[in-house]
Amino acid sequence: MGQLEDIERLRKKRNRRQNFKRLAVFLLILAIFFGGWLVWEKMKQTSLAEQLAGGFAELGSGSGYPMEISGVTVRQIKTMGNALLVLTDTHLHIYNKNGKLLREVQHDYANPVIKCSGSRIILYDPSSRILRVESKTKTVKEMTFDEPVLFAALSDQNDLAVITNTQRFLGQVIVYDNSLEEPVFSWKSAESYLYGAAFEPGGDRIAVSSVQVQDGDLVSGLTMYRLDEESPFMQRQFVDETIHDISYQNGELQVLTDQNAYYYSESGKEKAVVSFQEEPLRMFCSRGEKISALILGDYREFKSVKLSLLGASGQESGTVSLQSQVDAIDVSGSRTALLCGNRIEIYNAKGELIQEIAPDTEVLFLALNNGFVYYVTPEAVCQEALS
Repeated sequence: MGQLEDIERLRKKRNRRQNFKRLAVFLLILAIFFGGWLVWEKMKQTSLAEQLAGGFAELGSGSGYPMEISGVTVRQIKTMGNALLVLTDTHLHIYNKNGKLLREVQHDYANPVIKCSGSRIILYDPSSRILRVESKTKTVKEMTFDEPVLFAALSDQNDLAVITNTQRFLGQVIVYDNSLEEPVFSWKSAESYLYGAAFEPGGDRIAVSSVQVQDGDLVSGLTMYRLDEESPFMQRQFVDETIHDISYQNGELQVLTDQNAYYYSESGKEKAVVSFQEEPLRMFCSRGEKISALILGDYREFKSVKLSLLGASGQESGTVSLQSQVDAIDVSGSRTALLCGNRIEIYNAKGELIQEIAPDTEVLFLALNNGFVYYVTPEAVCQEALS
């Protein structure tokens, strides 16, 4: 009897080992499948070669910061992953975090503008018909339109939305997928001027802002489209309000007007409204991060302004009363950088001051990125590590 019990225990133990092996093999197959799916999704967003080239280009040591830029006029600085984009009146310079120059792109735009996604950059001028799509290593495409490009935006998947005027309409929005070949969506407006657009994170929907005059009133409009449908699934008007920005924050569409912040679900349902309570919106930074940073109030009249940090559905995570004028603002993750006079102040999501930088020369621009704050003086681009 004892021998039979021992045999039975051994058999059960062997079966458990076999079951564990089968489970391990199943989990391994599942992990390989999931990893392959992630790679495929990434490859669909943009070519794998383009991503690898950009990643390799970021490697290597550079001359370090500060970098001298005397003799040029800086128009804009922006961060892109671990890269820093510096737009001047003649060139777009792309640097890695060590100050290595990755690319130098010459342009002849009078009023250049840059926008970027994870791996692509668009460079255009609101008075020019030519838009350029660049990566960290090459020019992806140069596109020419019939009318000047008034506004352009990239999705996380490198889809491109372009707003232009038309001959018979007040405006049109054209959407291309990441191949940048034939348009996958277009809409012409006969009643309103179009001036802003934002892709939802999945890239399947787009929101467009517009403005018109009705019976003497200024009326801003918000229209949401699914890119595989011709008719909008949501339209909203804001009487006597001007839309300053539309962007997706924490999976919701955030609409900033001069009076309120509105939040909508992906289906277009209104989720929250945050009133600025007659404090004018002076400056903001909303670019798909964990928080949005708003500067409210009139410093010239009251000698103070308010920093308001908004999270999901407009929930206020922190406020700060500032006794100085704010000249620039940027957000990265849960941190906010402000340029106040000639002083850079770094705040966390609760509105607590966690770092202060006081350069001994004039600061013109600033940008936050992955543990660093970059700022531009008349002579150099500088970098400071965040504490």
